[in-house]
Amino acid sequence: MNQHLLFPIFFRHGFAEHESEIIVLAGDIGGTKTNIALCRVTHDGVERIREARYVSRDFRSLTQIIEDFSQGEKPLRICMAVAGPVVEGKVRFTNLPWELDSTQIEAELGIPVDFINDLESTAFGLAALKENELATLYEGDADAKGNMAIIAPGTGLGEAGLYFDGQSYHPYATEGGHTDFAPRYEIDIDLYRFLHKRHDHVSWERIISGMGIVTLFEFLTEDQGKKAADHVIEEMKSGDVAAVISKSAMEKSCPVCVEVMTLFTRHLATEAAQLVLKTKSIGGLIIAGGIPPKILPLLQQDNRWKNYFINRNGRMDALIRQVKVQVVLNEKLPLLGAAYYAAFNM
Repeated sequence: MNQHLLFPIFFRHGFAEHESEIIVLAGDIGGTKTNIALCRVTHDGVERIREARYVSRDFRSLTQIIEDFSQGEKPLRICMAVAGPVVEGKVRFTNLPWELDSTQIEAELGIPVDFINDLESTAFGLAALKENELATLYEGDADAKGNMAIIAPGTGLGEAGLYFDGQSYHPYATEGGHTDFAPRYEIDIDLYRFLHKRHDHVSWERIISGMGIVTLFEFLTEDQGKKAADHVIEEMKSGDVAAVISKSAMEKSCPVCVEVMTLFTRHLATEAAQLVLKTKSIGGLIIAGGIPPKILPLLQQDNRWKNYFINRNGRMDALIRQVKVQVVLNEKLPLLGAAYYAAFNM
């Protein structure tokens, strides 16, 4: 295959001599929804021929969704990105009554099937990105080369790495979003205590996610005694609470919402820097997931990212200063990555 110049991702194989396209079925499975698409992979990239969105809980199994979508049309291979760890082809969801086994589903469908972590799939999807699908938050050092890292706040918090071999990037999954939250300032200690009363284990995902935005709002209003604007309380009764908070913060119509999103972006920058240090990802940091494109103006304003990401790492500030930081604007990356993986890694 022709690698996209932006991110040369390593794949095990390319097109066979007789192939000019590969038809695969790709999916992105979460606890609430399953996005699925029949894809044509060519030298020019991935074309989604047909796609659909399913409510996961409405179906007894993934096989039932695949059969409903395919309607007898069989792709060459199937790859599904899943929100959670994949161990020997098996997946167990925490908030969905499915247990997936690639070997079993292969036998049922008669087609090769594989599962990969959704952040690993996001990393493979970088091969599909175009320049206009990235927004730069910090330029870093253009000559810096090395590993890369991805952090992706959405329903939860995903993290992945890409090992650089000198020519190509090799994606790998992590469960870094479930590591311990590290308080830095007095207000963070208060936040930790607030969360610790609710959860025995306080992870970064409790804060840097959609549910985290809501939690930060509850912390400021319930624990810190701050009062949100009346219109925010009213809109929360019928709307997506996290979306109401972030929208009000961008409009600067509610001081509490502004403070929520300031805390959110600071903690995102802090954990992103920790991820970069742990993986030595001087080659770049990618911010993906469903939330960042929606709050891009907040991430871009007031040198916020530079202040929170670079100047808070002690003796490692100089290393972090090299790292280019970019936001992915294409929310279909896990799906595209699964299509590329099915075509060239199975």
